[in-house]
Amino acid sequence: MSSGKCGQCDELLTEGVHCAACDADLHFHCAGVTEVGYRKLGDRRSTFRCQKCKQTGNRALSPTPVPSAAATDANYSTLLMEIRQIAKKMEPLEKVAENVAALRQEISELKTSVAESRSEVKACNERVTKVEIHLERIDMDIHERDQWSRMNNVEVKGVPQGKNENLFNIMKTLGDKINYKIDKSYFNFYTRVQSMDPKNPKPIIACFHSRYVKEDFIAAARLYMKSSPLASSDLGLAGNSRIFVNDHLTARNKDLLAKAKKAAREMDFKYIWVKHTKIFLRKTDTSPILNIKSEKDLLKIV
Repeated sequence: MSSGKCGQCDELLTEGVHCAACDADLHFHCAGVTEVGYRKLGDRRSTFRCQKCKQTGNRALSPTPVPSAAATDANYSTLLMEIRQIAKKMEPLEKVAENVAALRQEISELKTSVAESRSEVKACNERVTKVEIHLERIDMDIHERDQWSRMNNVEVKGVPQGKNENLFNIMKTLGDKINYKIDKSYFNFYTRVQSMDPKNPKPIIACFHSRYVKEDFIAAARLYMKSSPLASSDLGLAGNSRIFVNDHLTARNKDLLAKAKKAAREMDFKYIWVKHTKIFLRKTDTSPILNIKSEKDLLKIV
C-alpha cells in the first residue's frame, strides 16, 4: 500500500487495511483490527469492513463488472430491437392520439355551436313571446271593437218564429208588456240571427239608435222579469216558452259569461250581471265589484 493518510485519523499511513465498505485506507487500530488478525483473513480481506462500517451496517461495495465489447454489442442490438418493437406498437397509439385531439377539437367546436344555438333559441323565444303578446293585444282590440259595435243592440231569445212575422210589432208588444213604450223611430234595424242551438228559435237582434234608450229598455225588462217571467203567451204568440232580454254579447263573451256564472256558483258569489256589454261579479253587498274581461280574471277569484 502506498503512503497516504488514514481515512479515520487523517495521520500519515504507510501500512494498514482497506475497507471494502467505505473504500478508505486505515491504520490497523483505526480499523478496529490487529495486523495479525487482518493478515489471517486471507482472501476475505477483499470484503473487509472497518469497525465503523460494521456498526453502521454499511455493506462492502460490489465490484462493477466491465462487460466485454461483444456483450455490449449484443445488448445494444437487443435494446435497439426492443425499442423498434415498442415504436411499432406505439404507431397505432399515435393515430389514436391524433384522433383524440381531433375529437377534442370537434367537441370544443360543438360546445361553441351549442352555446350559440342556445343563445339564438333564447333570442327567438323572446321574440316569439313579444309577438304572442302583440297578437294577444291585437286579438283583444278586435274583440273589443266587435263588442263595441253591438253596444246599442238588444238580444231577445225564446220568441217563436212565424211566417210573415212583423218583428217591430213583436218588439212593440214586448215594450208594452214591460211598461216601456217604444216607437219605430227608436230602432236602427231588427232582425233574426242564427242560433247557436238549431233546435231553438233564432234570437231577435234589435239595434237602437241610442245606447241610453237600449239600456233603459233592458233595465225595464229585467225589472219586470224580476217579479214575473216573460213567456211567448204574454206577447200573444203560440206556446209558453220563456223569453229573455239581454245585451247582445259576442260569442266569446257569451262563453265567458257562462264560465263566470259557473265560477260564481262554485265560489259562492252573490251577484253576477251584465251591463253595457260588460260582465261583473260581486261576492257580497260590501265586496268590491269585479269586471271580468277574460278567463285570466276568473283565475284570480278561484
